[in-house]
Formats: sequence, structure tokens, C-alpha cells
Amino acid sequence: MVLDVITSPAFGTAAQVLSPIIETIIEVVNTSKNVFIEKESFLELANYLERIVPLLKELTRKKISDSDGLNNVIEILNREVKVAKQLTEECSKRNKLYLLMNCRSIAKRLEETTREISRALGLIPLSSLDISAGIMGEISQVRDLMQIVEFKAALAEEEILVKIESGIQEMNVDRSYANNVLLSIAQAVGISTEKSALKKEFEEFKREIENARLRKNQAEAMQMDQIISFLEQADATSTPNEKEIKYITERNSLGCQPFKPLLSFFCPITREVMLDPVEISSGHTFERSAIEKWFADGNNLCPLTMIPLDTSIMRPNKTLRNSIEEWMDRNTMIKIASMKPKLLSEGEEEVLCCLEQLQDLCEQRDIHQEWVLMENYIPSLIELHSAKGRDTRNRALVILSILARDSDDAKERITKVDNAIESIVRSLGRRISEGKLAVALLLELSKSESVQERIGKVQGCILLLVTMSSSDESQAARDARKLLENLSFCNQNVIQMAKANYFKHLLQHLSSGSFLRSDAQSSKIYMIFLYVMGTLRN
Repeated sequence: MVLDVITSPAFGTAAQVLSPIIETIIEVVNTSKNVFIEKESFLELANYLERIVPLLKELTRKKISDSDGLNNVIEILNREVKVAKQLTEECSKRNKLYLLMNCRSIAKRLEETTREISRALGLIPLSSLDISAGIMGEISQVRDLMQIVEFKAALAEEEILVKIESGIQEMNVDRSYANNVLLSIAQAVGISTEKSALKKEFEEFKREIENARLRKNQAEAMQMDQIISFLEQADATSTPNEKEIKYITERNSLGCQPFKPLLSFFCPITREVMLDPVEISSGHTFERSAIEKWFADGNNLCPLTMIPLDTSIMRPNKTLRNSIEEWMDRNTMIKIASMKPKLLSEGEEEVLCCLEQLQDLCEQRDIHQEWVLMENYIPSLIELHSAKGRDTRNRALVILSILARDSDDAKERITKVDNAIESIVRSLGRRISEGKLAVALLLELSKSESVQERIGKVQGCILLLVTMSSSDESQAARDARKLLENLSFCNQNVIQMAKANYFKHLLQHLSSGSFLRSDAQSSKIYMIFLYVMGTLRN
């Protein structure tokens, strides 16, 4: 009878067999404190394992005969404790992003291992081994808890996975959505939100996927490729140059002519391309608003087949919707590329029409803004702002503001164009409607520290801003004051503000002692300070 291998020649004594298991358990308990993912689940398993150590130590001191039947127990414990050790080591060493993407399967493996160890404990014939009542009671309680344990991904982790899955299914999510998801990931697994740290973690994640491919784990690699494509929309995961290369490659593959829509894209009721296609009980697909109106009007027959319908059944046709959105994206890409030459037209009316279409596209989706950047529209927009009439200048300012919003790449591109900042500053002195647009753009640009210095150096800029800060146009005045505050980091700018009778930041700097003074500057500041005091006294 091959039952208790503890005392068989192949396995040695109970101490020899159980001691390594105890040592492995201690390693699991210690390592579980350092895991990056599923921390609570790992700590719960570690607690259970700690509670069974006294029993294992007790068994090492006993003389157990072949009839005690512990063969299966030892095999299960040995195997599952090693699995637990492997899991804790992986989850404390591997890429954090990769672990988060696999948190559901990690929780499942933990649950299976815990229940298998519980099963092993249930096979130990405690009553025949002369085990103390205290240990028997403790093991019985632990075994029952481990048998019913349920480990699930943490709530924050689950929410992130749902957002990623939604983003992949929708396909048309924008940069801001991907940025927010990436920020949530960083907070969930303890990654710095600095772009360089996020970029490094993302590159390590991609290497993990390549390793999975080498291991012939194609299913995992394909799933992760979708996640990579989604996260690559975030600013931190791809450099502007990488995004541009990817965009140009795709755009060049499309040609110059727009693609015609497939017949399946059209709603049988509206005869227009669908935006939200839904499938009804007859198996046919319609635009949601159109079929809802059909039902609301009292119709319960299929508009195509005239068979009776279950009007409660209406399923989103995600596959068709994704195909329609992909078709739209390709045509939009072609349209953006083809519009640029029209900006060079002599006729201002044609230019304005083109700019209006460009603004509409930029306002629709963040990805359209990226495509406009990669088509290098910014130099053309700056040129139009410098050379054309007021309506064209205003439209160019609006589009530049949209592009610059939350995009360091766009801000950098604008400042690299010769005389771009100077041209925008000149608009501050024109009609208030144009000045309002110009100060809003400059305020957005000033969020980049490298641009702040350039704005302040433009001759007459500070004076124009001080004048606008007391304008009757409240939004323009607020933006001017905010911009002056952003520019107050530089002592020279503060001096220029004071010369224009705007003393707020000079007084703040003097009261805080934040001026960094050379002898010459100290003298100048002191003279301005006396001038300010005299003005206030008067």
C-alpha cells in the first residue's frame, strides 16, 4: 500500500519532507508583503499559510507510519506552496503594467491554490495523529475558510480593466481618455506619473508581450497587442516622433481619394450612414434613434421583413459600428491631408471656408487634432495669422488654441515657427475680439515654462497685457491677469509690469524677498520701489 511517503526510503523522514514546505511557506509570507498587485489577496493567503505552520511543525516531530495515508497530502502541499511562491515572486518582480492587465487571472490562481491547500488539510487524519486539541481546532477553522475563499481583482484594478475593454471596443476614444486611464494605472500600481517613468514602464510592458510571443503564448500576445494600441494614444507612452511616423505610414497607405461607404453602413429607414447601429429581434440592423421612433409610433413589425418583433430586444451592433468608425477615420485622415493646400489660396473666402472645416474637425475629437499637428498645419496657420484679414486671423487663433490645449507637442511646434509669438502678441493691440482670442492662446502657451520666457521678451507684450487686464471684456481681463501672473516668475517681467503701473507682483516679490539681485538689478529694483511708494503716497 503506497500511502504515507513521509517515512518511505524515497522521501526520508517527516522532518526531511515537511521542513522544505515550511521554509517555502515562510518565504511566501515574507514576499507577499512586497507584491505590486492584489496585495490584500496575497496577505490573506499568507495569513492562512502562517496558521498551518504549527501543524506542519508538529507533524515533523511525530513518528508517522505508512498507514497514516499522507502521500496525497504531501504532494498537494508541496505543489501548491511552490505555486504560491512562484506567484508572489512574479508579482513582486514583473512589470507592474503587465501584472495589472493580468490581475483577474492572478486572483483566480490564488483562489485555486488556496482551495487546493484546504483540500490537502482535509485529507490529514488529525484524530489518529495525536495532535493537540488547540491545533486541531485551528486547522479545522482555517481549512473551512480556505475552502470557501473568493479572490477577485481589487475594485480600482477592475475599474481600470473595464475602461480599457470599453476603449478597445469603442475604438474611437480620444487621447484624453487614454491619458486618464494611464493615470489611473499609475496610481493603482504605484508608478510615478512623470512622463519618463510612464514611458519606461510602458516599454517594459511591451517587452513582456514580446517574451510572451516567444513563449508561443499567442492568445495572450494578441490580447495585449490590443491594450498596447489603446494605451499608445496616451501622451506619455509614445513620443511625438513615434506617433508621427505611425501616422504618416498609415496615411500614405490610404491614397488621396475618400472611400465610399458600404451598403451595410446605411440605415434602411433613414438611408443615411449609421452612427449608433442596433440589431433588433429580426436580425436586421437600424440606426438606434430611427428604430426607436418606429416603435414609439406603434409599429411592432420589422421595417424590412414585416414580421412581428419583440420590441424589447435591441442590441448594439458593435462590429458594424467599429467598421463604420474605421471608415470615417480613414476618410477624415484623407480629408485633413487634402485640405492643407487650400489654405494657400488667394481667395480669403475659400481660406475661411477651409479653416471653418478644420476647426469643426479639431473640435470633434482629440485624435483629429493630432492628425492636424502631424500634417504640419501650424506653420501655415501662423502664416495666415500674420498675413490675412481679421476674420482669417481670428479663425487661425481659435484653431491654434484648440491644438495647444493640453498638448506640449503643439505648444513646442508653435514656438518653433519664426516670429509666431510676436505675431500673436501683435493681436493683443487690435480689436478686443481678436485680443481676447490672442490672450487666451498666450495663456495656454504660458503653461509651458520654456514658452513663458519668450512671451515676456516680446517688445510691448507686458504693456499690452497690463492694458487688457483692466478691459471691460471680463474674460479677456481675467486671462490677461492670469498670464501676467504666469510671467511674474521673471524679475525683468515684474519690473516691466511696474513700469506700466501694474505693481501687484512687484510688491509680492519685495515682501517675500524673492528677488535674486545683482548689484545693478538691486539698484534698479530699489529705484522702482521708491517710485511705487511715491505713487501710492500720492
